[in-house]
Amino acid sequence: MALFGKSKSSSGGGDGFKRDPRKARKFFEHAQTVADSKQYDYAIELYINGLRHLPDAMDKHEALLEVAKRRKVAGGKAGRAKKLGSETIDQMLHAEKVWAMDFTIPKLAYEVMRHAAEADQEEGNEDYSLGEVAFWIGEMASDFNAAAKKPDKKLYLAIRDRFSEIGRHDKAVEVHRRAIALDPKDQSLIDQLKDLEALKYTMDRKEAKSSLDNLKGSEEQARIQAELDTSGTQNERLIAAARAAYDEDPEDLDKLGKLVDALVRTAEDEHENEAVELLNTAHQASGQYRYKSRAGDIKMKQLTRAVRNYKQFVDAAPEDEEFRSKYNAAVKERLDFELAEYQDRVKNYPTDLRLKYEFGRRLFQAGLTDEAIGMLQQSTREPKSRSASHLMLGKAFIVKEWVDEAISTLEEGFNAHEVKDDPVGKEMRYDLMTAYKNRGTEKGDAQDLETAQQHASALLQADINYKDIREQVEAIRNARKTLEGG
Repeated sequence: MALFGKSKSSSGGGDGFKRDPRKARKFFEHAQTVADSKQYDYAIELYINGLRHLPDAMDKHEALLEVAKRRKVAGGKAGRAKKLGSETIDQMLHAEKVWAMDFTIPKLAYEVMRHAAEADQEEGNEDYSLGEVAFWIGEMASDFNAAAKKPDKKLYLAIRDRFSEIGRHDKAVEVHRRAIALDPKDQSLIDQLKDLEALKYTMDRKEAKSSLDNLKGSEEQARIQAELDTSGTQNERLIAAARAAYDEDPEDLDKLGKLVDALVRTAEDEHENEAVELLNTAHQASGQYRYKSRAGDIKMKQLTRAVRNYKQFVDAAPEDEEFRSKYNAAVKERLDFELAEYQDRVKNYPTDLRLKYEFGRRLFQAGLTDEAIGMLQQSTREPKSRSASHLMLGKAFIVKEWVDEAISTLEEGFNAHEVKDDPVGKEMRYDLMTAYKNRGTEKGDAQDLETAQQHASALLQADINYKDIREQVEAIRNARKTLEGG
């Protein structure tokens, strides 16, 4: 579908803005220089002034956000901003300046979105892609609202309306679903969702048909037609059909599987939770553990999604304790669940060594090192998890300060690992380097330090940006010089 759609009003608010890349460039270049000298408030002002001459320069909106992040990390506080003018684009940039002073506040992000969407609809602004600005800031407004202590349902609905205004009905549906999750008993919201999905479906079909018309007779046409047949509300229709078939014969486990597949395909919590309930009921009724295992897979996927969601906020505002607290809580919840889940799976499938690796990895993450070692020693016999098991087992020995055992285990795993420069190979080499360096430094063993340097040099040549490898190379060289008395 088209990314952004316009339906211009006749307010004529945008006639005062003329594109001037030359003036904009001067402001942007100065803004970057000022930001590098840590004058963040001034840099924000310069970016805003540059955007007055080039308001849809998305890379500069993103650069402004990076300055806002650096400002927050440096302890910058919320602030005010002088009005720039009466034009809608002026209002958008004024709102953006206020937002940059405290960019994690969802309502401030929404104000930027609101003015950007309004400017996108005005006559005189046809040359600007302000719908793209509205979309960019709208996604953040929605995500920041989701991460708030008390997400605001009304704010979700306002964001939804702005997405609809710029023609992004897919995002409007997504945000509306977030509002429903806050108040699942609100029937009016559920009814509105049907209308939104119908509109999205219609727009999807129009855009897909346009693509088909441009690709007549091609193989690509057939592919797009197949996608068209399953777009829009097709997931809901598949769920309804699968549910009807299952309701006719709840004892048919094949029909249950098809209903679960349809529910999980949406990647939405509401549908996934229903799938989990169905699977747990099937497990209790049939005694077949595979249903409980699949329910666990769905739950782990949900918990990982939550961790990933909070992680993006921690990355954006690393000094914000509220975000970090939520992220840490989500990580703990996931680990606690996975520990119990894999313990149960190992109990039910005691000969599955791959499950023992997964359980051992979680035990190590939880700080249960001795228990982790027992599981990982067994999982080294499984070909598919052998390298990863040796890596984790070596780390566990390092934590126990059993350096000789760590080196022996890592050497065995590394020598058997076929691709030395893949992620597992590089991490094993790095841990070997560290272990040899530590033992060599502690015991004054020149051979250990030489071996450490060989591993470090190989890593440096394979990936100069891997972790802190450049610093490690220098540290090992200095340790060898000290040992040699040079």
